[in-house]
Amino acid sequence: MNFEFQRHRVHDYRFLSKRWQILARKAGLKTLGYCTAEEFELFCFLSPALTEAGGIYLSAGIHGDEPAATEGLYQWAELHRSVLRELPVMIFPCLNPWGLVHNRRTDSENRDLNRCYHLDTLPRINAQIELLRDRKFRLAMCLHEDYDAQGAYLYEIRQKLSPFGRELLAAAGYYVPVDLRRTIEGRRADYGWIARRINLKKFPLVAEAIYLANHSERTVTAETPSEYDLGLRIQAHVAMIQRAIELSFLSTGRKA
Repeated sequence: MNFEFQRHRVHDYRFLSKRWQILARKAGLKTLGYCTAEEFELFCFLSPALTEAGGIYLSAGIHGDEPAATEGLYQWAELHRSVLRELPVMIFPCLNPWGLVHNRRTDSENRDLNRCYHLDTLPRINAQIELLRDRKFRLAMCLHEDYDAQGAYLYEIRQKLSPFGRELLAAAGYYVPVDLRRTIEGRRADYGWIARRINLKKFPLVAEAIYLANHSERTVTAETPSEYDLGLRIQAHVAMIQRAIELSFLSTGRKA
């Protein structure tokens, strides 16, 4: 993978969008423009193998200052272009184009979109939720980066499933270190793995991953250290996505 060629354009949303649309045509994915936010059209890509249940949800770029996530998602799709139509994927390549272009965590009105899924006043969130309304996923992955991270780490929410987050971190560990802090973002961590158990009846659905827990058997929020080498962070995301998909389809992972 030639990451050097793309390095100076990872904040160019129009370039990213163009590459995704070309890839989608070649791979046989459906392209869906589902909303306009600021001056940018937001896209979702769907495989013909996707059904209402058992699919894979992948998203990146809800925070615009986390470019390895958006580029990693694209690079993973490009690497697996020949089999994408056979995977039941629903892909949101960049949820905050304005933030990506301006290298900002927030949107143009200084809102952290990852704290807005409980609101009904944002058209882009409403449009995305409408697309998800009747869907149930086997796996949902939200790709992020963290300025304060000392390595890769992740959150894993699962429903009666054996955890596999540590295996994703092992895959990322070929490219970036794993964050070994015992406490990350105020939560207990085990070699970068943070288990989240959430009572969805009581927990406010403010974040994308929390909202998705209503729709997915397993939800993973993957984080890479944004101060580390960009190319290696991109490869870490590619590795985590691929390992998560392999594990999701090799076995149900259900506890006996």
